[in-house]
Amino acid sequence: MLKTKAKYQTWIRMYKLLIFLGISLILLLITVLPVPFYLRVLSGVLALPFIYIACILSYSVYQFAAFGGNYQSKIHDLLVAKVNGDGKRKILDIGTGSGSLIIKLAKTFPKSFLTGIDYWGGNWEYSKAQCQQNAKIEGVSERIVFLKASAADLPFHDDEFDNIVSCLTFHEVKDSENKTEVMKEALRVLKPGGEFVFLDLFMDETIFGDKKDLLNDLKKQGVSELNSCKLAKEMKLPKLLLNKKVLGNAMVLSGRK
Repeated sequence: MLKTKAKYQTWIRMYKLLIFLGISLILLLITVLPVPFYLRVLSGVLALPFIYIACILSYSVYQFAAFGGNYQSKIHDLLVAKVNGDGKRKILDIGTGSGSLIIKLAKTFPKSFLTGIDYWGGNWEYSKAQCQQNAKIEGVSERIVFLKASAADLPFHDDEFDNIVSCLTFHEVKDSENKTEVMKEALRVLKPGGEFVFLDLFMDETIFGDKKDLLNDLKKQGVSELNSCKLAKEMKLPKLLLNKKVLGNAMVLSGRK
């Protein structure tokens, strides 16, 4: 194991935070410039929503980060605790990010072989190289393979994995408007009898539609056992993280195919 410390990033994209902070500062600056009064008032009013969003994002970064509330790691611990099985199991992590969740799984299940997929690049601040480096630092790189792929079109055969996990990924998939179809694609590569643990904003009807319809659709995919629970009931969260724009609509779905 390398002495260098692994670097895990939060789910909040820092460039978005910087954009909102920048716009807020510019609008506030206009309010003190020698410009017409109505422009200063207008700038002050326009600054309010940007300041609000910047505050929410800043607070979220602090709470998710290791130097703050460490809630990203705590949520990953919660998901890992819901994964059952031992021995030489094949585990898939959909939406690997910087590798935090899949590395926790590798450490918890030392006989397992794991695959992490993500659509790294674009406006995401994670990378495949970062995941590989983190896995090497944590001493689990020999049992993890990282692949760049879309969750909407997984490069695997049917019934290939014993366990599948995904954390706040399905709603981010851009190449499929129907997020339920993305979840069905995940279940396609799960073995009969295999188990899954998904965390996402499943209570947001604008993304996943009606909750009952979502659960019924999943049951039609051969899911023999399905459990659902709001994340806020699974663990205590700071009030601002319960904002619907953050984790207020988050729910854990787990079960067996």
